[in-house]
Amino acid sequence: MKKRSGAHVLAESLVKEGLTTIFGIPGVDTLSVYDAFLDHPSIKAINVRHEQSAVFMADGYYRASGNIGVALTSGGPGALNTLTAMGTAHNDSSSILHILNDNPAHVRGKGRGYFHDVRDQYGIFRSVIDFGYQATMPHEIPDSIRTASTALKSRRPKPAMVEIGGDAFKIESDISIGEKSSAHRRVASDSELLEIVETLSSSKKPIIWSGGGIVHANASNELIKFAEKINAPVITSQTGKGSIPYDHPLHLGNWSNEQPVRDFINDTDLVIILGSRLSYFPTGGWTLKFPGKVIQIDIDPAELGRNHPVSIGAVGDLNDALKRINNIINDKKINFYTNDRRKDIGQLINKIHSALGKPIEVDVLDQLREALPKETIVFNDPTTVVFWARSYWKTYFPRTWFVPSGFGTLGFALPAAIGAKVARPDVPCVAIHGDSGVMFTIQDLMTAVEHNIPIILLVFNDQGYGVERRHQDHLYGRRNGVDLQSPDFVSLAKSFGARGVRVDDLSKVGETVSEVLKYNAPTLIEIPCDFKHPGYGSFIDWSKH
Repeated sequence: MKKRSGAHVLAESLVKEGLTTIFGIPGVDTLSVYDAFLDHPSIKAINVRHEQSAVFMADGYYRASGNIGVALTSGGPGALNTLTAMGTAHNDSSSILHILNDNPAHVRGKGRGYFHDVRDQYGIFRSVIDFGYQATMPHEIPDSIRTASTALKSRRPKPAMVEIGGDAFKIESDISIGEKSSAHRRVASDSELLEIVETLSSSKKPIIWSGGGIVHANASNELIKFAEKINAPVITSQTGKGSIPYDHPLHLGNWSNEQPVRDFINDTDLVIILGSRLSYFPTGGWTLKFPGKVIQIDIDPAELGRNHPVSIGAVGDLNDALKRINNIINDKKINFYTNDRRKDIGQLINKIHSALGKPIEVDVLDQLREALPKETIVFNDPTTVVFWARSYWKTYFPRTWFVPSGFGTLGFALPAAIGAKVARPDVPCVAIHGDSGVMFTIQDLMTAVEHNIPIILLVFNDQGYGVERRHQDHLYGRRNGVDLQSPDFVSLAKSFGARGVRVDDLSKVGETVSEVLKYNAPTLIEIPCDFKHPGYGSFIDWSKH
């Protein structure tokens, strides 16, 4: 091989893996990499306005497409700026490859005052990555990218980090890039799946709990076939929304904290948990109990029985496991003598919607749902209206509804939506923010403008931290630090070169969004509001119904 710099070796390694969309900011130690990118036209470097947003965008890229998202930052402050976003990706199981540089070994961590000096940069990231590789010479770079890619394809989705230290980007090498990475996902055994099918065949009232693992494994089609074969209602977690269409007659949705659904669960004899750890919110702080047998299938063995005891546990890729279970059912011609619960599901949903009524928050969500095509990808920040949407939003396809459910990260939605639009330019991408949370990453609206990425940013403006305001009112009866002054968002958007629209009439939100969809340009819609928080458990006081 011809000798070339480590920066060119990195570019070639990324091209080999098909990782050609890079979100980042050039730093003094990564300028050589950006220069090398110019010799590889397939690489698209999207320059962001804050390193945190680079990882958020890579996260959104992965969530929308299922393909690895890549961020590139310099070391020191540039690297540490990404920790919140890396923590978000780690909590929500996103395949992110974060490439960063570190100082040469003779000054690294020595405290001598070298530029961007950090005592243990790699150690700082240990709690928010699932795979890490430290390369110090250019000949180590191809293996670092290949093995990181293999890990990201083979395991439960989690962030990976490749730290390239010293002068590796500048030193020349004749190293060959070698072969592309491959995936080696664990699969459940035949005996485990046969035991699951045998247990299913004796159940009269099974229920499926579908989590984000179904979406990550691209297993939605097999899930739907499975649910139809065993005639099982499907409850979804927040991250499992879209794993079965909202309008499917077996879809029960994310209403597991409502008393009628809890009563429904209490009447089951078997729960099949697919790709979910049964986390805090959808289980009402782990107060949800299952009366019968529990089957759990997950790619991560650490999740089996973590939050609820299981009768049968199987570790493996969910798409593979469900496909084989469906084939076993077909081959053995098993008839499931389960009651038809579709009518019960419809009655349950109608009962919840009737009791919920049509508060203004629900009306606005209905307007948005009607205005946006079903395939629209929606990213949510933890703002008040989103706490209504977590159960109420009607989701029809996988990879179309996202919220930072594990970390609750403010500032996530806008850059994540930008990354998603880069990955899926064929569908509308929307970010829902509050007026305070959007200020964490509003600068990257400029990124959307510069790269002509036509996302829609909805800013629900209640002049402060509305969710925390609700907590203070409820817990203390007085406020401190939660009422804030907002900028003129419309003028701010226009100053970036984006379109800016203000909707003062809440009955016109859907109409405005329908009109904005025609623009095909980065657009901010400001919506003044005074929404009420629905709470974290039940939306409804069932003692009154």
